[in-house]
Amino acid sequence: MNALFLEPLDVLYLRGNKLFGDAGSHGEALMPPWPSLAAGALRSRLMAAGATLENLSDFRLTLFGLARQSTAHASLEPLWPLPADVVVNSDDLNGATYLRPQPLPAGLSSSYPLAQLPTLCADTPAKPVGGLWLNGAGIAAWLAGQAIVPAHLVRSSQLWQLDSRLGIALDTEKRSAADGMIYTSEAVALQANVGFIAAYAGHEQALQEGDLVRLGGDGRAARLQSGQLILPATDWARIEREGRFRLILTTPGIFAAGWQPEGVPGQLVAASVSRADTISGWDLVTQQPKPAQRIAPSGSVYWYQLSDKLAELEKLQQLADNGLAINDPMRRAEGFNHCRIAPWAQEN
Repeated sequence: MNALFLEPLDVLYLRGNKLFGDAGSHGEALMPPWPSLAAGALRSRLMAAGATLENLSDFRLTLFGLARQSTAHASLEPLWPLPADVVVNSDDLNGATYLRPQPLPAGLSSSYPLAQLPTLCADTPAKPVGGLWLNGAGIAAWLAGQAIVPAHLVRSSQLWQLDSRLGIALDTEKRSAADGMIYTSEAVALQANVGFIAAYAGHEQALQEGDLVRLGGDGRAARLQSGQLILPATDWARIEREGRFRLILTTPGIFAAGWQPEGVPGQLVAASVSRADTISGWDLVTQQPKPAQRIAPSGSVYWYQLSDKLAELEKLQQLADNGLAINDPMRRAEGFNHCRIAPWAQEN
């Protein structure tokens, strides 16, 4: 599919919604950022080219994520945070293990609300390695339920570095530094050929190659480039044959039930959901804060069993194309609730 590559030309200030402004505050960077970062940047650029709020009413971000650009600038390689059903506990990145949904043994009970518990079956206990991402080959392996090997994994340090910046608040009356108002913030310095991919629908006007957009705090510049993104196909025949599937959030999910998606066909039997986060933001149109909402982070994984394969499979394919149900049209336009479907992983 055709996609836009957003190539940062400077460090980026990518912050979440944590309070920031007291003396000694530290502003942490948020990686990956929310998809609203790209939605706002693209809509602002379209409006700068003549679009209006009225003809942007059907705008919808259909793709967002981190990516690497080939040296020939012709193809784009998507990058995913390590899915929540994969655990790597070796520093050499060998022995990646899939979580396996299993019923609790007789005599055990917990507050876990689903029928099966995602279980790590490993030979030796160890602390999981953090800061890992799947490259394009790793994404294809995960979607096929195949083993994840070191060649599929990328450390976050290979994609970006954090650059701590020191700031001093200004006293507007004295026009000098304010007493005791020193703070630090983290800037994200992406490596060469690393940036963000995005695609949108609902607006006919195409952005031009080389257009500049503003990303994150301080409106740091990023250059738009078009590229070909090859996404592995879902093995629908295998899902139909086995009667079960996994669902992964590729952008954060906003659900009425908190962590649990609505409108997904089949029976939810297990889930591995990373720690919840909260999104907010500022609405430039109404000049007021956006409502704070709890989200299930991208990379969260859900296991389902199908009952009526043919009817549910058709609905499932529509969800994969259009995203999960979301009641807030503003957040839908910003690209939340996108997902991919895959068969259950093969036995280790």
